[in-house]
Amino acid sequence: MRLSKNKFDFSHSEYQRFSDVCPFSDEEIQILDMRRRGKSDVEIQLKLNLSERTVTRRISSIIKKISKEI
Repeated sequence: MRLSKNKFDFSHSEYQRFSDVCPFSDEEIQILDMRRRGKSDVEIQLKLNLSERTVTRRISSIIKKISKEI
């Protein structure tokens, strides 16, 4: 499993486990899914109509939540 700000690269079973145990918001789940598919911050911002700062904060939050479970 590779976890970085640029891409979340983990198996489907790992993704399912994290989805079950991590308290992700709906927005974080959308961002996580898009990041897993290799979407850039700009693509996420445009698709979800979010600011750059919001996307950056959500990604940091996702990383923290997953890191607690590793």
